[in-house]
Amino acid sequence: MTKRMLMLEACGMIEEEHECNGMCAQAKLYGIDVVKKCVTNNDELRDILSNNGQFNYIYLSSHGNTESFGNENGTVNYNWGDFAALLCATGCMKDDCIIMLSCCRGGLSAVAYTLFANCTHVAYVVGPRQSLTPQEMHICFGIFFYSVEMRMIDPVVACEKIKVATDQRFTCYDIEEVDKDELIGYYPEST
Repeated sequence: MTKRMLMLEACGMIEEEHECNGMCAQAKLYGIDVVKKCVTNNDELRDILSNNGQFNYIYLSSHGNTESFGNENGTVNYNWGDFAALLCATGCMKDDCIIMLSCCRGGLSAVAYTLFANCTHVAYVVGPRQSLTPQEMHICFGIFFYSVEMRMIDPVVACEKIKVATDQRFTCYDIEEVDKDELIGYYPEST
């Protein structure tokens, strides 16, 4: 069965297109089908996740911080908990789907734990621990992607290859390795 990648361009930076095109080309080189979408608002993101099937990889290119992600003009703005709930509600992830967060601070534990706490179907979250340019994101995620797909390396170990090659700090979180007690405080508030 062919693997699939969803490429979400939601940043708005001029260089974003080149980063995302490069990652799409790499996926196609590995025989992975790619669905590439430019996200211009929150409703469009919901529609994209709802209407394009299931994916092995979801690559999100956006601006980000520990609380949320969005685009340059503010028409896309999601907190991580709501995004996780949307991922679950739409059923867009295949088993062991890897969420690749190409946004500043996407590799912090607060982001991964919020995603895990708000959607138990999120298996892996990988991203940078600092702010990076689209050029740096492309190279770093390219190393990760190559390591997972071509060398068949576990995603957590594949992420370690990024620092060895580039000195950039990325982290990959595996839901199976996270102590559920660590997620306390990241669950949605009950009403």
